[in-house]
Amino acid sequence: MNRKSLNKLSKYFSDIVPLQISTKRNNNIKDPYWLTGFVDAEGCFYVKPKRNKLNIFRFYLSFRLTQHSRDLLLINNILSFLNCGLIELPNSKKSVRLVVDRFNDNINKIIPFFKNYPLLSVKRLDFQDFCKVSCVLKEKSFLCEEDILKIKVIKSNMNRGRKFFKE
Repeated sequence: MNRKSLNKLSKYFSDIVPLQISTKRNNNIKDPYWLTGFVDAEGCFYVKPKRNKLNIFRFYLSFRLTQHSRDLLLINNILSFLNCGLIELPNSKKSVRLVVDRFNDNINKIIPFFKNYPLLSVKRLDFQDFCKVSCVLKEKSFLCEEDILKIKVIKSNMNRGRKFFKE
C-alpha cells in the first residue's frame, strides 16, 4: 500500500500492528514458472524496424521487462537467471529496464525458455509472433520485399495493434 495512506488507515485500524518488512530481501528466481507469470504481466516482446546507413530495412527482436527503480535488485536477479540482456536506467530515474536485443540471446535463450515455460495470457500470442519473425530473420541474411512485408504485417498485429486474440 502507499505509505502516504498509512497514517489515514492507522486512524481507522488502530488495533492492527504494522508488519516490519526486511530491507534485506533475497530476490533470487527459484521457479521458472514464477518468471513466466511475471513476464505475462510485465514483459514485452516486440520487433523493431530500422533502416541502416545503406538504407536497407532491418528488423530487430527485443524482449523487455520494465519495473520501478526500487526493483533494480529483482531485475538484476532476472538478468542473472536468464543469463542474457542488459539493464537500462532511463533518464527519468523512476524505472529500470531489462533489455534483450541481441539476436542470438533471443534465439538461444529467450525463445527456448518461453517454449519450455509457456506464457498463459494474451502475451502468448505476441510471443508466437515474435517467434514467427525470428524464423524469417534466422533463415534470411537478406530480406526481400516479400519478407519485409510479411514481418510488417506480423509486427502490426503485435501488442497494442492486436485485433485478433485466437491462435
